[in-house]
Amino acid sequence: MKKRHYSRISTLVCSILTIFLMFGCKDELRRCVSDEAHQALLNKDSTIGIREREIEKSIENHYKLFQNQNGEEGLRGGHIIIPVVVHVLYNNSTSDPTNVPDAKINEQLDRLNTDFRKLNTDASSVPSAFAGVAADSRIEFQLAKRDPNCLATTGITRNLVTKTQFDYPSNEAKFTSSGGLDAWDTKKYLNVWVVPRICDGSGCGYLGYSSFPADPPNTYGFVVAYNYLGNSARPFDLGRTAVHEFGHFFNLRHIWGDRGQCGATDFIADTPPQQGGTNPIAVGANFGRPTYPFQPNTCTRPDGIGGASVTNTNGDMFMNYMDYTDDRAMFMFTQGQVDRMVATLYTTMSDLLSSDALIPPPAVSSADLYIQDTPEDIGNEPNNESDNFYISPDIWVRNTNDGAMNREHQNAVFRPSGPNFVYVRVRNRGCNASTSSNVTLYWAKASSGLSWPDPWTGAVSIAGASMGGMIGTQPTSVIAGASSTILVFPWSPPNPNDYSSFGADKAHFCLLARILPPAITETTSLWDNVKNNNNIAWKNIEVTSSGGPREAVMLMANYNKEIKTSSLKFEIPKKEESVFSYGQVFAKLPINVFEKWKANGGKGNNIKIQQDSTIQLLEPNATIENIPLSYKEFIPLKVSFRQDEKRKLGSHVYFIDVNQYSPTINEKNIVGGQRILLKSWNLK
Repeated sequence: MKKRHYSRISTLVCSILTIFLMFGCKDELRRCVSDEAHQALLNKDSTIGIREREIEKSIENHYKLFQNQNGEEGLRGGHIIIPVVVHVLYNNSTSDPTNVPDAKINEQLDRLNTDFRKLNTDASSVPSAFAGVAADSRIEFQLAKRDPNCLATTGITRNLVTKTQFDYPSNEAKFTSSGGLDAWDTKKYLNVWVVPRICDGSGCGYLGYSSFPADPPNTYGFVVAYNYLGNSARPFDLGRTAVHEFGHFFNLRHIWGDRGQCGATDFIADTPPQQGGTNPIAVGANFGRPTYPFQPNTCTRPDGIGGASVTNTNGDMFMNYMDYTDDRAMFMFTQGQVDRMVATLYTTMSDLLSSDALIPPPAVSSADLYIQDTPEDIGNEPNNESDNFYISPDIWVRNTNDGAMNREHQNAVFRPSGPNFVYVRVRNRGCNASTSSNVTLYWAKASSGLSWPDPWTGAVSIAGASMGGMIGTQPTSVIAGASSTILVFPWSPPNPNDYSSFGADKAHFCLLARILPPAITETTSLWDNVKNNNNIAWKNIEVTSSGGPREAVMLMANYNKEIKTSSLKFEIPKKEESVFSYGQVFAKLPINVFEKWKANGGKGNNIKIQQDSTIQLLEPNATIENIPLSYKEFIPLKVSFRQDEKRKLGSHVYFIDVNQYSPTINEKNIVGGQRILLKSWNLK
């Protein structure tokens, strides 16, 4: 991006430029040159154009795989953490202002995480016409903890350079041979270069620029001028230069399409076509701080996905991060943009998903295989980094064998004609190659009361239906220099009709992966086994969507050979938006269990008893306590959501963790639980 100074532009010139008529003359206007940098590479290497077309085909194929049964685009239940390394290229001395402090870098990471997760406070300013498509990308960023040599790092490097400016068309900052610094392995790190100035043959003053996925891998990353990193001077004062450019890194185009006005495409269906103003810097872009509605138009263009024509009836989406407005005027990605970023990440940049860059190197370099419990899990024993232990991102199910490209977890589907496929990613937190180990995968009828070894080993059955069993065992190893390997297990789950006594929960199963032999002595507490042993991981997720009733059914269970009282706590995971803000949440017990609970005191917090054995959960951390459970008793619990008709959910994923404790709610008494995902698509 380039700052332009117009402080002495005459009133006559100002009147010529439409954008200035709206806002008055601006001292600085945003201009992004990522596309120009990409074109410079394309002019040198024609294979980049071929690669670009191949990437678009991969994205389209991913879209097709990412459709749910109702034809709506899916939303990922988990989140992704991308490792970042920041290379500070400074002049003169360590006290030079170009040697930006760690605090400024962390400030920038905070802004990226806030905006990419739709946690920015100004997200509430999205106009109602676009609120339904504003989306959380579920992508986060952290500074690397391991360098390419398997040594500890802060994720920040500092290098004294002699150059005071770096040319962007030739990517000088990204190569040691041209006075910059070579990238760390771009398959494992998102590289950022902070430089004194960014220039080209016509001058200096550019804010920053990013690579595109079709560019040569050794050029992947983002270059930013030091004085535009994080919070800087207005109008680029909120760190959104990086947000805009990281959008390019994940393959987003400018919202108006770059190649023209209404006839161009940004390859996104839910961003309106945009003609923008007549500013000579970029025809099609909006600048400054517009007030909605601004510059409505009715131009149409093909959406670039299905070829359909899209009409702009709501005006320009100038508040989108991929326009040219000031930092304080941009505050949203759309679901279509999120889908494109995710599709690019899962195809062209899938190596970033299994990078070991966020795993601190161990005290000794010997191999140590493990399976993640959550994206925060770094392989420690015990795992004190994760809050939950039944949502492993390293175990996922697909109904067809497409899980190498699409790692969105699906609930298993019974069909006599063929299997489902379970994928298990095994990681190596050590620095050396591992020897071969066996990985055993088990299934169990899902419940919040699972224990070990029953029912996973197949020793328990209810009414003739098995409650669990072994899926298979495979050998695995991780070679030196690799971060992980993925195993594929075909699996034909039991017939749900065998579990009809469990009601609506009859088709829900759990998975457990174990690298043998376990490093600890296991107990009957599955929760403790998973927490204390990085060789064991657990998956228990219920997925619901707007395609049907927004409700989920889970089972409470007791595998202890005595009567137990159990309690439930309903929690919103960290960093997640509360579904309680958008309507009412209810839990319903079977009538006989409801009466037993009432007779046992009807205890709970933040609840309100309704009719028909229904309990309204008034806010997060609501509890239903002292529910009696006999040995091998399974109690279905229905959790439902009633949306406030005045609130739009938009395209989003909402979570409720329902955890079971026995006998009382105490961290030491937790048995297990289930994460309920509510997926919504622009609900009215």
